[in-house]
This record gives sequence, structure tokens and C-alpha cells, in this order.
Amino acid sequence: MKILVANPNTSEIVTGVIMRSARRCALPSTEFVELTSPGGTRNIDSAYGDYMSAPHMIEAVREKANTERPDAVVLAGFGNVGVFALKEILDIPVCSISESSMAMACLLGHRFTTLTMLEQFIPYQQDLIRTYGFEAKCASVRAININVEEAATDRERTLRDLTAQVMKITKEDQAEVIILACAGLCDYDRELTQASGVPVIDPVVAAVKMAESFVSMGISHSKVRKFHAPPQPMEAYQGDLMGRVRA
Repeated sequence: MKILVANPNTSEIVTGVIMRSARRCALPSTEFVELTSPGGTRNIDSAYGDYMSAPHMIEAVREKANTERPDAVVLAGFGNVGVFALKEILDIPVCSISESSMAMACLLGHRFTTLTMLEQFIPYQQDLIRTYGFEAKCASVRAININVEEAATDRERTLRDLTAQVMKITKEDQAEVIILACAGLCDYDRELTQASGVPVIDPVVAAVKMAESFVSMGISHSKVRKFHAPPQPMEAYQGDLMGRVRA
């Protein structure tokens, strides 16, 4: 099978980290097509960054899906970043790392904590958890203070700060599962699981395994109501905005 992995920010550094996690637990036969958003911001660290990056990424994914014909898409941004729009315009499974990891966490323990990169991003993630319908299963949202690219490159500092927060989570929040809630936090899961004794989920790994499962099962998201194709022809939505996105 072929999976398109889309990084909604513009950082090739973060894309590299994402792809290492994507390949780590994938089936040997799974082929990956990687995509870094052609526009937006290098660090999606706010609602503004989310909304400004999403149009670039959505259009790039649509075009890449038309040319590469993947069997599924993994949206490797821990936020909204257009996941519902992609499910509307695509007929293949679209697995966001945020929704996939939360769904998986519900199978591994009573309640989970998401551990993100910036404290100011906590309310954004609380809203996201509510949007996905997982609020009752969430024990807490915590953060370390580092941006997405720094989390991917400054491994010593990031692991130290993550470990400190994980220990607080297990003692104070009564969470039984922890989600690394940022693409820049990929590949810290095994060390943190060993240190804490609770499952720590790499969200890219979770989304890739979810995508592989859907493809193997021959199913995709329902197109009956919420993710029905947009009612107007695609050309009606593109106009000046898509011209600016491509520029």
C-alpha cells in the first residue's frame, strides 16, 4: 500500500522527524510519499498558525493525491489543520495524528494526557479534544516550553523536559496513557515509556498504523453526512485564494 504523509508546516527538519517515525513501525510493504506544506509557517503554534497553514497544505495534498494515487493520507499535524476538509474532498482514509492517537489512547487506559510543546497552546488542544469528542477521556493537557523545530532538533533538552512532565502526569493527573501531542515530539515515546511505566504514544506511529489498518480492511470514512463531498464543483472553491496559495 501507499500512504501520503503530509506535514502541514513548512519545516523540512520536522518532515524528516515525521518520516522516521512513520517508517519505524510500518509494514515492510508500505510505501510512503512525503509532503511538506508549500506555504504557511514553520511552527504551527497557535490558532492563527493553524488557519494560515491549512489552505496551503489542503491544496497540496489534493494535488499530490491526484498524481500519486495513495491508498491513505496521514495528516502529521497535532491540530485541526484541515482534517475535516480533507475528509470531505478525499475518498481514501485520512488519519490525523491527533485524532488517531486519542482514539488509540482510549483503548490503552481509562484516561489520557496530551503533552504538547507550548503552554499557550494548551487551550487550543483542550478545544481540539472537545471537538473530537474525547473530553471525558482526557485527564489533562500539559506542555513543555519549546517550539516545534527545537523539539525536533534539541533532543537532550526536549527529552529532559518531557521526562519531568511525564513524571508529574503519572503522579498528579492520574492519567494512564500519555500522547506526545506535537509532530516535533516524535520518537521520544520509547524512552518515556520505559522511564514512566505507562504507555506513551508517538502520534505519527499511531496514525500510520491506523491508516494501514483501514486500507487492509478495505474501509474509509463515511461520506454520507459530515464528510460528504462539497456540494459545489471544486473550481468554485479555488478562485483567488488558491491562486494566492500556489503563489
